[in-house]
Amino acid sequence: MKKKNLSTFARKILIFLIPIFILFIWYLNSDPFRVLHTYKYYENNPTELNQGYISWQSFLNNRDSLKYDSFLLGNSCTMAYPTTIWKPYIGNGSPIRLNASSESLYGIYKKVKRLDECGAPIKKALFLLDHSTLRKVIKNNKHSRILHPDVSGIGKLEFQKVFITAFFNPKFLIPYFDYCVFHKYRKYMRGIIMKQDDHRNQLTNDIINPREFEIEKLKEQYWVKHKNELPARTLHIEAYPQVIFNKQNKMLSEISEIFKKHETDYQIIINPEWSQKSLNKTDLTKLKNIFAADRIHNFSGKNKYTENKENYYEKSHYRPILGKLILQDIYKN
Repeated sequence: MKKKNLSTFARKILIFLIPIFILFIWYLNSDPFRVLHTYKYYENNPTELNQGYISWQSFLNNRDSLKYDSFLLGNSCTMAYPTTIWKPYIGNGSPIRLNASSESLYGIYKKVKRLDECGAPIKKALFLLDHSTLRKVIKNNKHSRILHPDVSGIGKLEFQKVFITAFFNPKFLIPYFDYCVFHKYRKYMRGIIMKQDDHRNQLTNDIINPREFEIEKLKEQYWVKHKNELPARTLHIEAYPQVIFNKQNKMLSEISEIFKKHETDYQIIINPEWSQKSLNKTDLTKLKNIFAADRIHNFSGKNKYTENKENYYEKSHYRPILGKLILQDIYKN
């Protein structure tokens, strides 16, 4: 009787493990997050990838041949500064965009430190800051935010475990399976499946927001169609609360010292947010005390750039048309 019970139990365990094993093999074969192998190209991938991982892997893939010496750092708003519009201001520099989605000050700090450690010449730097970026000073182990192992120093097995865990999460697995079977994007897949390809340049890591093509087609009607994505702003807009404290001071100061060591020609842009909320005055003063004051360019708050809705795709991202104006402004001298 005991043997029979044990045999029944073993069969049940086996039945339970078979689909897990099949899913694991599927994961190994499909590599949905593009982290199991080294890739030169990341376009036409249906899954939303870890942008920070891709940007650093692009750097590793091409640094020996392209000799990168100019670096664009920040969150997804960096797509407003394609290297094609930055290039006229950096002469013979070889630029790359080292962005990350929802970038943190911690992420920027670790990347600048790693660039210094690996002997990369940091001749030029353009990096974007805002309240959201400055307040994040600890590592994020979410699969879409975790830093590249070469930057973080995390073990490869620990790094891969993050993505395997994410794959088996029903919040990812269900929409991914749905898309793989039917090849159709559905609204509930947002943040999991790419609605459109991002037209990535593999050498500079520039991307073109697909909405640019929509704007080209619809022109002024684009902002009519997407009016709900640019919510009305109140008459009295408060500034953000202070966010630069001891941890931020330490990280920013170390970045500044690395720039001094490399004699970096750097510019720091405070993002022009659609909300028109200003960076806290105390934070702005601290930035100007840590870095050269004339290298800090504050475009937050209400100004001629944030007033124009046609400078924005939606409330979180502004367009290269505005990025170009900002570069003209900060490099005018």
